[in-house]
Amino acid sequence: FTKYLPGGKLSICYLHFLLWNDEVKLKTKDKLLSTATVLFSKNGFYGTSINDVAAEVSVSKQGLLHHFPSKEKLYAAVIAQAAHHLVDLVEEIRTESDNAQNQLFALFKRMVCADEERLRVIILLMRELLDNRERAEQAQKWFLRPFLDDVVAIVTNGQQHGYFKGQSPLAFVYHLLGATQYYVVSRPTLDKLYTREERKLHEQHQMEMLKGIIFDA
Repeated sequence: FTKYLPGGKLSICYLHFLLWNDEVKLKTKDKLLSTATVLFSKNGFYGTSINDVAAEVSVSKQGLLHHFPSKEKLYAAVIAQAAHHLVDLVEEIRTESDNAQNQLFALFKRMVCADEERLRVIILLMRELLDNRERAEQAQKWFLRPFLDDVVAIVTNGQQHGYFKGQSPLAFVYHLLGATQYYVVSRPTLDKLYTREERKLHEQHQMEMLKGIIFDA
């Protein structure tokens, strides 16, 4: 097709080609990001290579590096997306209730009852907090900080209304995050160890314990 028309203007066909090419690039980038999210959540940063992600999407290593110049850049994009998911979740919960205890319980209840997408986000959160010692020295941006700040703000706001007395907001949030993440991540193993009836009882007790910690604090 003709790239330029008389007078130096771009032809309609070429403009359509540019739009199509941009759409293809965007789809490829989204596939790479989605695949990387699954692999990083499953195998961690150190257990996942650029080649692993590229092979899953059927693109070359150079094709991946065109979108994400390094493994660190790819991982940062994955963590940024996961962090946005969590921040959006907190914002959604805030619109449902003005009560800090209800907000905090709703947040952790949804984490406990996570679907596959949110489960991967929770696993990534756990890996980022625990599997990050070496990279922490070089990290220039902490994508999870806004999420932690938002949850801490719920506790701080609750303390202004007489809730969560005597609690250090960040320590309290970290305790809840740790307990919830550990339970959610270990769920597949628990499902194999116990019967369906026993697991239903476990889930019930988990929610009761979580509710007790939040509403009795």
